[in-house]
Amino acid sequence: MAFVAGLMPFVLGGSSSRLVGAIVPFTIGAIGFAATAALHNQSRGTAGLVYFVAGLAIVYGLMSMLSLPVRLAALGSCPVAPDPCTSGLPRVLSGGENNGLGAAAALGIISLFVGFFGLVTIYRRHVPPVFTPPVRKIPPMPPAPTPSPDRRANPEAAAVNTADIAAKPEEHEPELPAPEELPELPAHESSTSTP
Repeated sequence: MAFVAGLMPFVLGGSSSRLVGAIVPFTIGAIGFAATAALHNQSRGTAGLVYFVAGLAIVYGLMSMLSLPVRLAALGSCPVAPDPCTSGLPRVLSGGENNGLGAAAALGIISLFVGFFGLVTIYRRHVPPVFTPPVRKIPPMPPAPTPSPDRRANPEAAAVNTADIAAKPEEHEPELPAPEELPELPAHESSTSTP
């Protein structure tokens, strides 16, 4: 699109158009956008830098084209041909040059926006995180105690022992200490007298 924008002054204004020189910066911008599309897998910074250079080239092309009408308005111009130009000033813009200028400016601005949206998709794509295996941050638990050998060898004895504990709970339950008696507080004496 940027290259087509650079061709518009030539196509609509003819080869004698004063805006034909804008094809060079527009072509550089088009090559930059193509390089951005080709380098999108390299890195985001590289793609952004190439897009920036391409955008500068297109903006330079737009400014060089738009400087001609400003120059004609500021310095003045010769009358329309076939009248003779005795002052040596440039002639006014022809209809083809004016149409080429408008088409090139519109396509150049659109190509900047399209390139920007392409750059946004590069910056918003999902980058998979680098996988690092998990690292244990707490010390490992100590091994569980093994049961005593007599319980493993004789399960009936283990059942009897638990039955004995259930039959005599008072022997195995710890006793709580007796509650302490708190000292009595003196009676409250009021400093105001009641009538």
